[in-house]
Amino acid sequence: MSDTLAKAIRTAAKGSGWSVKRDVLSKRMDDHILAVHPRRGSIGRIEFRAKPVAWDRMLWSILQIEGNDLLPASFHFTGAFTCASPALLQHDVEPSAPHEQFAREMVQLAERIPRMVSLWQEYDLARAIADETPQEPYRYHMTRVVERICCGDRQTACEICDAALQGELDLRGFFSSTDKLTPPDANGRRQSLSFFELARLWMGRH
Repeated sequence: MSDTLAKAIRTAAKGSGWSVKRDVLSKRMDDHILAVHPRRGSIGRIEFRAKPVAWDRMLWSILQIEGNDLLPASFHFTGAFTCASPALLQHDVEPSAPHEQFAREMVQLAERIPRMVSLWQEYDLARAIADETPQEPYRYHMTRVVERICCGDRQTACEICDAALQGELDLRGFFSSTDKLTPPDANGRRQSLSFFELARLWMGRH
């Protein structure tokens, strides 16, 4: 991210109703968080993503993280320990376009999003992952577990966790933490557990 692009986005977003954090436009709509931002590692592409607030809350419960509910909407897309979500809409801008034009097109897209409720409210996560370009399903294994728990489908959530723990999934990165409910060892330490182990523990306790 360049400082000039971030500045152009802040300028273009004034009065739009969207907040700006670095190069991300974000907005809370009822129980969803919406975000519009440049695609990482790409030039000239804008992406729109959305997710229910409940996904991140469930993730934080599994990881036993407290206090994140008090953070602004932008944290759901710029902060650490949040659920990745697939792009639901992509818009290409001429790669040589100046930052001001790129920023204006970001805001123009963002301003249309609240009226496109069917695009982001209760979308099918598995289908959205399959439809995303480029294909990066490895980014969403933790989100799939969280989404299935939130939907009451613990059997599938357990199956995803088991597949991850058995090395059957392409895992290029995942969260880990300690289980605060497990007594520490003789040295006062607790073992670090993967998200998938912690999710299994969470489902066994709730």
